[in-house]
Amino acid sequence: MEKVNIEKFNRQQLLLLALGAKTLLLFLLGQLLNVVEAKIELQWYMHDTPFNGPTPSSIPVTIYNASDFQEQVSSFLFGQIYVFDDPLTETTSLDSQLIGRARGLVSYVSQEEIVSFVSYTVTIQSGSYKGSTLNVQGAAPVNTSIRFYSINGGTGAFVCARGVLAEKIVTLFGPLNASAILSHEASLYM
Repeated sequence: MEKVNIEKFNRQQLLLLALGAKTLLLFLLGQLLNVVEAKIELQWYMHDTPFNGPTPSSIPVTIYNASDFQEQVSSFLFGQIYVFDDPLTETTSLDSQLIGRARGLVSYVSQEEIVSFVSYTVTIQSGSYKGSTLNVQGAAPVNTSIRFYSINGGTGAFVCARGVLAEKIVTLFGPLNASAILSHEASLYM
């Protein structure tokens, strides 16, 4: 095999050779990381009760200038913002094992249909992920059967997590069917 005389290469050729080696190294490192990437599936039920007696789990922080709630609904709730602190449980029963809490806000962002934009943090309070959090965000029409939100980061066991949360309505109840039990299925990649 013939020896390569590095002095024969000009500066540009050496730079291209170095960039090629760096690119190859990053590609191989990326392949290695993809092999060890973990997928985690989680499920819980969110209990949202905005009009539930003296301790509602969500409250409005802005109110559209309308004479009654029905008028607000007909205006698609546009501009309203609610903050919430909803319990997350293992089953649809509020008395089942508490998994954690979802804390954040929901705002209504469309003048053409009821579209909610959510931004909240899920804090896990039991089990092997206790103390870890997930950040959930996205917008979706309220009347769709399944709403999808992005999961972008977290803390503890979920540092650098990314994924999707699928939300389905299990049941609506209370005044104007405003209270809900929602099924959440989270698919995470880390």
